[in-house]
Amino acid sequence: MSSSREYLDMDSSKSTSSIKFKAKKGFFIERWVAVLLLFIVAVVAVALLVYFTCLQSSETYLDASNVSTTGSNVITDLLLPKTLTPIHYSVELQPFLPPDGNFSFSGQMKLRLRCTDATSHITLHIKNITVHEATVRITSASDQGLLVDIVNFAYDTNRQFLIVNLNKQLVPKNDYNISMKFLGLLNEDLNGFYRSSYVDETGRTRWLAVTQFQPTDARKAFPCMDEPALKATFDITLIRASNMTSISNMPIHHTEDRPNNNKADVYQTTVNMSTYLLAFVVSDYAFKANNATNTRFSVWARSGAMEQVEYALYAGPKTLDFFETYFNITYPLPKQDMVAVPDFNAGAMENWGLITYRESALLWDPKLSSPASKQRVLTIIVHELAHQWFGNLVTPKWWDDLWLNEGFASYMEYIGSDHVEPTWKMADQFISQDLHNVLELDSLESSHPVSNPVNNPDEINEIFDSITYSKGASIIRMMNMFLGESTFRKGLTNYLNAFKYQNAEQDDLWRYFTEASKEDGFNIDVKLVMDTWTRQTGYPVINISRDYDARTVKLIQKKFFLVPIGKNVSRTEAWHIPITYTTSVSNNFFDTRPQFWFYANNESITLNEHDGIPSKDEWVLFNIKQTSYYRVNYDIENWKLLIQQLESNHEVIDVINRAQLIDDAMDLARASQLDYNIALNLTNYLVKEVEYLPWDSATTNFGFIDDMLSVTAAYGKWKKLVAQRLKPIYEKIGFVGKDSDSHLEKLNRVNVVGWACRTDNQDCLRHSSDLYKQWMDNPSDDPIPPALKRTVVCYAIKHGDELEWNFAFERFQKSNVGTEKDILLSALSCTEKPWILGKYLMLALNTSSGIRKSDSSSVFSSVASNSIGRPIAFDFLRDKWNLIKELHGSSFFAIAKMVKAVTQSLNTRFGLKQLNDFVEMHSSALGTAKRSLQQAIEQTEANVIWMENNFDIVNAWLLRNVS
Repeated sequence: MSSSREYLDMDSSKSTSSIKFKAKKGFFIERWVAVLLLFIVAVVAVALLVYFTCLQSSETYLDASNVSTTGSNVITDLLLPKTLTPIHYSVELQPFLPPDGNFSFSGQMKLRLRCTDATSHITLHIKNITVHEATVRITSASDQGLLVDIVNFAYDTNRQFLIVNLNKQLVPKNDYNISMKFLGLLNEDLNGFYRSSYVDETGRTRWLAVTQFQPTDARKAFPCMDEPALKATFDITLIRASNMTSISNMPIHHTEDRPNNNKADVYQTTVNMSTYLLAFVVSDYAFKANNATNTRFSVWARSGAMEQVEYALYAGPKTLDFFETYFNITYPLPKQDMVAVPDFNAGAMENWGLITYRESALLWDPKLSSPASKQRVLTIIVHELAHQWFGNLVTPKWWDDLWLNEGFASYMEYIGSDHVEPTWKMADQFISQDLHNVLELDSLESSHPVSNPVNNPDEINEIFDSITYSKGASIIRMMNMFLGESTFRKGLTNYLNAFKYQNAEQDDLWRYFTEASKEDGFNIDVKLVMDTWTRQTGYPVINISRDYDARTVKLIQKKFFLVPIGKNVSRTEAWHIPITYTTSVSNNFFDTRPQFWFYANNESITLNEHDGIPSKDEWVLFNIKQTSYYRVNYDIENWKLLIQQLESNHEVIDVINRAQLIDDAMDLARASQLDYNIALNLTNYLVKEVEYLPWDSATTNFGFIDDMLSVTAAYGKWKKLVAQRLKPIYEKIGFVGKDSDSHLEKLNRVNVVGWACRTDNQDCLRHSSDLYKQWMDNPSDDPIPPALKRTVVCYAIKHGDELEWNFAFERFQKSNVGTEKDILLSALSCTEKPWILGKYLMLALNTSSGIRKSDSSSVFSSVASNSIGRPIAFDFLRDKWNLIKELHGSSFFAIAKMVKAVTQSLNTRFGLKQLNDFVEMHSSALGTAKRSLQQAIEQTEANVIWMENNFDIVNAWLLRNVS
């Protein structure tokens, strides 16, 4: 799945469905109980079955919703018994959508199993499905269809197991068939088989049925063996109304007539695949196709948004062709569909041959969508298409190695995007968009290894986070650099070919990279190296100390912590680190292959004049192009030499390393490992900087200090400092762009203009006010450049009143463009009227307001990013916790995002106590947000310590340097 890209002013939350074990579940019971239960169901729930006309009225359905179950909520053994393996499924589903349906679905399933060890039980996954007991049949496929008698049924509520107990043992190496009919509901949880809707041009609500199965929700659509290692082939049949269409992973083989003017689309048999990669969509959508390649490529959307599919239809086939060449493996399916879903929790989902997206992650309008939106659409498309090989063709055996899926896709999204749009310099942007962000999170004690054992369902969802995606991508990028591109691609292709249509573990990948390294003459033990990066939490800081007279440099590694730890605390973590460096003499910023290795068992390494260490007046710089996953801290004199270089001629240092120096210095100072006087002095050179990457790094780090100082007496001086830094670049690039501007110049303008308005630049505020007034005067003629819409609307609302806010909200409700709606949702939070912010938060919990459930957490996060809205959001989170839980359940992505936003600037002991009290009060109901709350507490502790250790230092520096 695709991750959140908050830097593009939108929410694409990366996630999947949550696993909620307290939900109602389908199960099986004895026949005599069924009779009693049938009577109860007939009285209180007969309406549920009215629309299931495709099934015989005499059939008895069994529902577990009113039967209490017992058992521990802590799951430690999730895996199905290894006695049976799935071979082939035949699944038929019919969703019942309005105007004639009641959001239910009916289905039937037949599964061929192979017995590997003698057993008298068949165990399947099932959740929220009601099964007709009388239709359950088990036959021997190896013994002329001989019926196997069923003794009884058991249901393991906590593990979501259906256990069918048999009257005899199944025979190893023999095949068996199990079949059944069942009913279910198209839920509103945005997972499993669920419903979504949109309002068409006539004002009529249109409904669609769609799926989201990753990680463990295929079991909510049909009984199955719902583990990634249990691959099988699938025959899918979808029954629909004649005026609708259906889509699944494979092309339609043929269509049959069914009763009541329905059609049954019978699909071609799939390749061998995991259940979580299945997908179904039943809708009235339109599509456009690109048949220029061997793979039929189509983009589907509601008819009113079809003019927004052109960029996806351009980028998708170009990306698919690129990956076929890059991996040297042909895309294995005959078609690739991409579908824009109105209600979607994640950014996108890589279902094989049928990728689903939220609208703002797939659709792009050249008149109303920003360049940042276009970049987001491209990176998510590339990410999901990379999964068609890495994740779909070869799949991790279990979720412990989810990072193999997501880390590789997150890295390849930059490689593929660089091919589609080479002028965007996406490979360079990796630094600020992924690497710098995850270095902050991974410096917390509450972080986790990328290869992370999961022992219960909540833990599975917890690891769909930045560590899995961005750290995974960062260490893969590092591996590419130390292996070399050709060796990297050789190992990758060999691995994919060896395990295609199968499952693998990370050690399998390391073995193929090691073999490729040996073949190419490098002989790197990849497992030895990479285990130090995947099985340990965190990363090192390399401390550099120079003997300037002797011309030596000493390197020492230690684990980096954002929160200072006690001097007496002993840490044993160490890493095998590929080291690159350059100097003011050699000035080589192009060779990123390791010059030497700093092994985990080395206490230190010393370089001398023969290694190219220069004289005392020349600087050294480590981690060329920041290819490796560590920070660098120099002695004070070398920091001063680097600062002098930046101030005299900053372009001597590569643009990526300029961004690195800013980020390293500011975070080292934040962690009390570098004097803030050095870190802030380094930013003096920014008055000469014009490139996007260093400015993006600088403003990201300014944002933290801005949060810390926002309610202190030092804030006025701080805003003046940032304004002084911004003044030259703002005057150079201006508020209004040119058609000839490069993509990075456009992104840079958005960043600079946003911060200029934030620091009360009067020219910026005047432009924003004038443009917004013109729009209000003539709503049908929007004069605001799409790239600057968020800034313009934000500051017009901030300095306006209810009239300005209401106008923007009306524009949001009427907009037909998902990317524009995202921008307006964010900008609406900029008001400084507390009562409007409170109203906005309540609207976000009311889906009838036009704010979709999948966007409500974005509203909350945006309000929390407003210094006035922050305490309002925190109070709202605590006061309306039950309503929030009711809306989002235990969804990791929604709850975690809200918690992170509301606590990012908490920096007082009182605020920390409030947070701890909140966590303690709701500890039993936090679900998949537990780790995020642990990180929020640690982050808040770090903020408190920062205020105690660094506020006076920063304040004194501001008093000396800002007039």
